[in-house]
Amino acid sequence: MKLTIRTADLNRALYRVQGVADKKSTMPILAHVLLEASTDKGLTVSATDLDVGISGTYPAEVSIGGAVAVHARQLFEVVKALNSEKLTLERKENYWLEVQSGSSRFKLVGMAPDEFPALPAANQMKTFQIPAAQLGEMIDRTIFCVSTDDNRHNLSGVYCVSDKDTKLRMVATDGHRLAMAEGQLPSKVGLEKGVIVPRKGFQELRRVIGDSSEPIKDVELGFSQNSGLLKAGPVTLTTRLVEGQFPDYEQVIPSEANKIAKLPRLGFDEALRRVSLLSQGRGYGVRLVFSSGSLELIAEDPEYGEARESLPIEYDGQNLSIGFNARYIRDVLALIHSDSISFELTDDLSPAIVKPVGTADFLAVVMPMRI
Repeated sequence: MKLTIRTADLNRALYRVQGVADKKSTMPILAHVLLEASTDKGLTVSATDLDVGISGTYPAEVSIGGAVAVHARQLFEVVKALNSEKLTLERKENYWLEVQSGSSRFKLVGMAPDEFPALPAANQMKTFQIPAAQLGEMIDRTIFCVSTDDNRHNLSGVYCVSDKDTKLRMVATDGHRLAMAEGQLPSKVGLEKGVIVPRKGFQELRRVIGDSSEPIKDVELGFSQNSGLLKAGPVTLTTRLVEGQFPDYEQVIPSEANKIAKLPRLGFDEALRRVSLLSQGRGYGVRLVFSSGSLELIAEDPEYGEARESLPIEYDGQNLSIGFNARYIRDVLALIHSDSISFELTDDLSPAIVKPVGTADFLAVVMPMRI
């Protein structure tokens, strides 16, 4: 195997696989990246952790085809350090890989390509397109709620479903909060049953979409019974879907919220940031006291003291005092672009709905906490 490739292209390819190459696995080959060169396709760079696989093809001048597996992090660090426009890769005896760029030359220990596991199967499946920017925002608005509890496997991903032909809905929850994002798509989705895409699958897709050096306009998604296919530009990502039943999220969204406050998003976020400085020792708990035209934020810590701040708001319901984890609220506010938010409440024991004013494509549900 011998080829010449632009340093920036190989650097981008290796960056994209870093989150998939499994450095902690007991199988050393999973920490490696598979390089496959062919005269007609160029260079294909692949990595897998047996659950998620990622593969991308990049233009290269291939004089001798072939393949080799090399430690993903080590090769990435070497390529990242080079400052020449192009570099040469050549496989030597015993699967050593020589990297040559200008006056720099590196020889890296490699492994036989046939030791590299096959990527998760991407069966023939129907796909639909979604604008990359739209999908990226929907991922951001849900993935922060995915549960990290190993005992709640069915909450370890983002639930994707289409209740209407061209509308995609994505939902995630960790039991303390829930986020739901919706998007109208140009083509039929066809996900009436719904699937749970693991956090890592969407994380790695988000990494590819967010690569500003090579803008991607559209993403192609497809799902079968137990696997998903995600295509973004030159990159194909395959993932095993999360097994299990996602909870009935619609039952979590309060339907009797009759106390509605409209708050300035930035002002509310800043007030939460300041007041919560004295709540860090108590789970970032902040008490919100709603009264006509006003919101008072209160944090108390027996060791450090007390913080209070008032904020003018639009509210004419009954007085209500309720506690929340300030970080949970601020996570939601960071994902809203409108100047005003709607804070919908029922009583001091029921969850709150937080959503932007003026749009209906996103909402979050946050459970209260006792303070």
